[in-house]
Amino acid sequence: MKLFRGWTIVAAAHGLLALAFGAAYSFGAFFKSIQTQFDAGRFSVGSLFAVTALLYYCVGAVAGPLADRIGLRRVTGAGVLLLATGFALASQTRSLAQLFVVFGLFVGAGVGLIYVPALVAVQRWFIRLRSRASGLASAGTGVGTFAAPLFAGWLLELQSWQITMQWFALAILLLGLPAALSMVGQPSQLGLSCDGDPHPAQAAAQAQGMELSQAVRSSSFGWFFLAIFLASVSLFAALVHIAPMAQGLDIDAVSSQWLIALIGAGNVLGRPLLGGLGDRLGALRLLMGLSIFLALLHLLWWQAHGWAALAVFALLFGAAHGGCIALFPVLAAQWFGTLRLGAILGILYISVGLAAVVGASASGWVFDQTGGYTQAIQVSAALALLAVAALALAARGQRLVSSPSGISK
Repeated sequence: MKLFRGWTIVAAAHGLLALAFGAAYSFGAFFKSIQTQFDAGRFSVGSLFAVTALLYYCVGAVAGPLADRIGLRRVTGAGVLLLATGFALASQTRSLAQLFVVFGLFVGAGVGLIYVPALVAVQRWFIRLRSRASGLASAGTGVGTFAAPLFAGWLLELQSWQITMQWFALAILLLGLPAALSMVGQPSQLGLSCDGDPHPAQAAAQAQGMELSQAVRSSSFGWFFLAIFLASVSLFAALVHIAPMAQGLDIDAVSSQWLIALIGAGNVLGRPLLGGLGDRLGALRLLMGLSIFLALLHLLWWQAHGWAALAVFALLFGAAHGGCIALFPVLAAQWFGTLRLGAILGILYISVGLAAVVGASASGWVFDQTGGYTQAIQVSAALALLAVAALALAARGQRLVSSPSGISK
């Protein structure tokens, strides 16, 4: 039986997301080296990641429509080149200000050109199996978050952070360009139908849905934007600060970097498993449940005083967040359709960039002011609970009725 081409798109998207977010989220492994190199506080170094993340989610707002206009391969390929260039140039910087410019600009733009176009392509290749496909593709983020910090940690034991970044640049080029070149935006380009169904009429279904202006004006959009923001704050607080927090508890550097990797391992498990569960339970119901679970996990984070407790938190936290991130585009496709999904997701994901600023920078500021992360963890838990309320209000405001295929009409 011939493999449906859509699954090769899922695999390519998985690889691109693994490279993009593995590179970006490995920042926690470089945190102490950069802090020592430039004699900077945790707020300053955390802000470097926050600025980078804000940029790649802002770039994502235009990357989806740009891929529709000039081609998916060109946009994701350009993203790979910019991402590799960012790491190469960052290794040559001589001040924190220079690092802000080259790392923030090139890495931010590179990830932004990859993320939304890759996710949107997967949504367009599937309807019945959309949650499962989205979960498998977005699990690449978890694979990258698991592998990249360990790769960085191993290299940092042998050589400087500058040389480590150069190795990252080379790996991004060698692995990323083939994946970008294998991407195809939608099945109709190859004369195929969604899910591999032998019904040509299905190919047109992927092009149904709302225009961007209609989606943005809908009452659901604003609440959904807020829900994504509230649910995402804790992700960046943990990714950037869990390793330095662990080192503050006298946990060695290698073990501390393993905590970032465990968040990624949880992502790998959570995204495909929970994404597939969304096909059966419903994306909205599962997303609300995961947001409640995230809030409860903060109690474990707050009371963790050793590596074992932090490791359990990191694994469960990564799984829950992975499920959330896999379900965001699924819910957007159900509510707004896939006609302008690239632009719609791009605008929605600006909320994640704003969450990165709060999670990474504000958590560092709290530490600099208080000498601990307690208040930051408590606020993050409260925001996760508020995300549930925002999702409920978004669902209440959703006036469209979804068809059995999952496309709003």
